Amino acid sequence: MERFVWKGRVQSGKLSEYIKKHDEIWSEMVDLMHRAGMRNYSIWNNDLELIGYYEFDGPEKKQQVYREHRDVLDKWTAHMGGIMEMDRDANGSVLVYKQVFLME
Repeated sequence: MERFVWKGRVQSGKLSEYIKKHDEIWSEMVDLMHRAGMRNYSIWNNDLELIGYYEFDGPEKKQQVYREHRDVLDKWTAHMGGIMEMDRDANGSVLVYKQVFLME
């Protein structure tokens, strides 16, 4: 099991819409994330700042399942378009945070 953290921000004036869309997340999107080995997914906000966390079975499985079900992922991405942006590295990839401490 691996852990993943992402950081981003909601566009000004879009927080209520962002929350509503997640309150009404499609079952097909939840099913896709489960098939991709994702679990314990939570998203937190402080004003417009967002932090997401999930546990998963590794990037290879996630990417394979996402490639096989690109239609659902593309539909969700379009649905969320213009609402938020992710922190990205110099190459444009989602910024990856490295775990430095864990207390269980």
